Amino acid sequence: MNCPLCNATACNDFYRNKRCQYWHCNVCDLIFADPQDWLSADAEKAQYDLHNNDPHDSAYLGFLQRLSEPTITALRHPVVGLDFGCGPGPALSLLFAQAGHQLLNYDPIYYPDEGLLSRDYELVTCSEVVEHFNHPAQSWQLLTGLVATSGLLAVMTKRHWGIDVFAQWHYKNDPTHVAFYSDKTFRWLAEFYQMSLEIVGPDVALFHRGKKDV
Repeated sequence: MNCPLCNATACNDFYRNKRCQYWHCNVCDLIFADPQDWLSADAEKAQYDLHNNDPHDSAYLGFLQRLSEPTITALRHPVVGLDFGCGPGPALSLLFAQAGHQLLNYDPIYYPDEGLLSRDYELVTCSEVVEHFNHPAQSWQLLTGLVATSGLLAVMTKRHWGIDVFAQWHYKNDPTHVAFYSDKTFRWLAEFYQMSLEIVGPDVALFHRGKKDV
């Protein structure tokens, strides 16, 4: 089994539960679900339809502020950006609009405007999305390719703490979560895509293009 992110062959099938077999890459530290255990596209969408991502829910907006606040602080002037994987109820765009920025909404299921992927942006946000990437190498290539020179990619996803505690980690229990990253994985991504990494929280990281490491 090759790693779906870095293509290394140094992967171990270290854990299995009733739903899924999980593999670990010893090079980039990605943990990923065995492709044979992925949900079908229809079953995956059915799970997403159950999510209550109400853009007018104060609790949900408070959750997203963990991403929006450090990102807005890092921006030096008003920007037009893209929320990649905005879901059925776009909410980040509302938070950024309050700070004078414009976020366009893209989602492959709910807002599938492929034309938005034909340009680059000073800001790309990606909240609770990268853990759903069945093909991380291709998806990260697309994602980072949307970031302009001197642009910013803001990512929210919970990072794993290693294979020894993975069995007790709740984040794996969502059947649509198939790719799990650590600080080491993010450092690998930053180096591979020649971006600078800034860890700003346990589930938020900023990838800067054209900026020295923070």
